[in-house]
Amino acid sequence: MTRTLATELFREMVSRPAGEVDLAAAALLVALDEYPDLNLQGYLLRIDQLAEGIRPELQGSGSVAERPVDAIEKVNQHLFAVEGFRGNREDYYDPRNSFLNEVLDRKTGIPITLSVIYMEVGKRLGLELQGVGMPGHFVVKCRHRDIEIFVDPFNFGEILLEVDCRKKLAQIHGEDFRFDRSHLDSVNNHQILTRMLTNLKAIYFEKQDYSRTLAMIEKILLVNPNAPGEIRDRGSIHYKLDHLSQALKDWSRYLELSPRASDAKEIERNLTVAGHLLAGRN
Repeated sequence: MTRTLATELFREMVSRPAGEVDLAAAALLVALDEYPDLNLQGYLLRIDQLAEGIRPELQGSGSVAERPVDAIEKVNQHLFAVEGFRGNREDYYDPRNSFLNEVLDRKTGIPITLSVIYMEVGKRLGLELQGVGMPGHFVVKCRHRDIEIFVDPFNFGEILLEVDCRKKLAQIHGEDFRFDRSHLDSVNNHQILTRMLTNLKAIYFEKQDYSRTLAMIEKILLVNPNAPGEIRDRGSIHYKLDHLSQALKDWSRYLELSPRASDAKEIERNLTVAGHLLAGRN
């Protein structure tokens, strides 16, 4: 891994327990290599200012914790009607949708980045919000007494109950989709960052931008150092970039971690090919 200031700052942030990770700051650090002049504190201030624009609307309406739905409706009004945040349906796979600074600048993003902004604004207002990484979609959860309320920032803060989430997943995956209650479990900050990075990894791989794909895998491995699939994929990207020694190292490590993996034979063949190529250069 190329050691950069952005990498070292991200490494330090994600080395903390998930509950101690500053999600907004960490999400902005994901973007720092791509945007080396990014003003981290300036963007954190932007989130503060979004919250401050809502705070007067909450005064006199009782405790936010006691009346979270009222607070959510006011957050929705401000973020989506006043500020104009929206889901980017026209160019969903634009990598800018996955960088928090770009989402704050352009006011458009994908479910997970809009949810991060929503959670961070809510946190500043006293709302206890959690991310929910549903298959193929990301929403925000607020627990009030014995009820779980879900908010969909990609769809202008649509308020959902469990039955609505079931319907949304059926719309995304088809009526044969088998819903499991675990699909609505909360995810921690490490998991949120991993999902953001995985999105970018897939986008850059599809574009055959292997250097950026590698950078995203490296960051994923800072969050999850022994993730076998990421180590395998890093080997594959190193191979595509003609980094044969690194590819051999990663594939060997993958087989150590997952000797019975379904693709173990394929990786063994890859090791043989890469080894022959490397030997031919000596």
